[in-house]
Amino acid sequence: MRKNKWVALVLVLMMVLTLGLAGCGKTEPADQGTKDNNTAGYASQGEEKLAAEQVLRVNWGSDPPDVDPQTTTDQVSFWIINAVYDGLVRLQPDGSVEKGSGLAEDWTISDDELTYTFKIRDAKWSDGTPVTAYDFEYAWFRAIDPEVASEYAYQFYHIKNAEAFNTGEITDKNEVGIKAVDEKTLQVELVRPTPFFLSLTSFITYIPAQKAAVEAYGEEFASAPDKMVYSGPFIIDTWDKEQKLNLAKNPNYWDADSVKLERIEGDMITDNNTRINLYDTGELDTTAVPSEFITKYKDTPEFGSAANATTWYLQFNTEDKYFSNINIRKAFAYASDRKAYVDNVLADGSLVAGGLTPPLLAGKDGKDFAENRGDLLFPYDKEKAKEYFEKGLQELGITKEEFEKHASILSGEGTWWSRTGQAFQQMWKDTLGVELQIEVVTFAMRLERYDNKDYTVTIAGWGGDYNDPMTFMDIFITDGGNNDAYYSNADYDAAIKKAMEGKGDERIDAMLEAENYLANDLPIYPLFHPARVYVQRDYVKGVARYAVGCDTEYKWAYILEH
Repeated sequence: MRKNKWVALVLVLMMVLTLGLAGCGKTEPADQGTKDNNTAGYASQGEEKLAAEQVLRVNWGSDPPDVDPQTTTDQVSFWIINAVYDGLVRLQPDGSVEKGSGLAEDWTISDDELTYTFKIRDAKWSDGTPVTAYDFEYAWFRAIDPEVASEYAYQFYHIKNAEAFNTGEITDKNEVGIKAVDEKTLQVELVRPTPFFLSLTSFITYIPAQKAAVEAYGEEFASAPDKMVYSGPFIIDTWDKEQKLNLAKNPNYWDADSVKLERIEGDMITDNNTRINLYDTGELDTTAVPSEFITKYKDTPEFGSAANATTWYLQFNTEDKYFSNINIRKAFAYASDRKAYVDNVLADGSLVAGGLTPPLLAGKDGKDFAENRGDLLFPYDKEKAKEYFEKGLQELGITKEEFEKHASILSGEGTWWSRTGQAFQQMWKDTLGVELQIEVVTFAMRLERYDNKDYTVTIAGWGGDYNDPMTFMDIFITDGGNNDAYYSNADYDAAIKKAMEGKGDERIDAMLEAENYLANDLPIYPLFHPARVYVQRDYVKGVARYAVGCDTEYKWAYILEH
């Protein structure tokens, strides 16, 4: 399919935009595209005149499954948490880290780069009580508490003995490199020098929930607006589950003078036609543009694009009684035409995947990691698909009918999911002669099904948490918190360990080795790296976006008179 000129422009922009670092994790088809017309925020408004009503209307796309910072894993929840909490640092609009940008007013780093000492600023929670270093200590220990079972606990493994504590090898907190020296001082000891550690503290799991609130509300914490206490630019004002979630400016926020928006009103719309209609009728200020509407908007000044370090892939439950068979997984990989799906179903400038790690993340020899790796994946091949499927069925001692009765495609809600599920359902029917049922569930239910190993095959997505290939490569280590394929390979684990402990080209080579294990073992089959295209009203300014991590930042957003 011939690429139009505008698609080429999208791809160029995707390759050159600056990478930030924050949290993203498990992802949904994006609906948070926002045009960064003023990356410096409202400070450079010049002659611009603010609107009397500072209200931004967005579409969250789904209900946030978990807004507890220490246990959440999904993109939608990250957007909300990032808006209502602060961490030690808050990324600047260009993705950089500056002293004084978050709850840490200042910090010092030891000469050996292993000890970080943070000075906590004078800041208040939304209930008027002070934010202290003890809130951080409590939250971080909660994140690595094996009883809490946070899927992102491994992000703390850069800290001395955090891994040993999380795995139960040790139980004495005094042996872990996390210590509140006093109310204003947090001291952190690392295992090894970690150049991106300061940026990592902006990651969602590092952002503290209030100790008093977690203890007071127990299992009900973060289940409703009045079961949370906030530290960020906004608070959750109203939350009608599966319908609407609105944010309001937090008057107790330490940097409230920098926040111009009074409200963010967010819908939870999954249907493409509905959200486009709401944008056209002025009820949304921004929305992602589905492929079928790109022609309508691509030549308008409201159309934009953004970098997006994300990968979507087929994910197989490798502990399922049938998909545990490598030849069954090979059959489904060979039967999946990535290029036809990207060109004909998405048709939005997305890139066909060559492996798990997307473009944009740094590799070696002046190239990005994806270029170092190349395309490792099995190509679409009907004959090989049939061959491996028959081989797998024979090894399992089952018929196609028995396989078809057991297997299904676990899918999400909305137009994108419907088209994607049907596309692969038809490919596999045409090639393998089996028609898998499509199970449509909510985002939260899908994550729960992953955690319970209650699926056979699904389409899953992952967005990078920070600007390094490791943010993708460590997902599938044995017993990893986000390893929803339940993959286990000792050689893969060893390669990741080597990369974690290595430097320079050595660590890149180790991750390239790990990519090969994934491509051959097929716990997943990468499909595409999505384009991020959207429309946004020209009166919306100052919304920051990042290629990796929590990709939308509202702190500096504002509305011009219109």
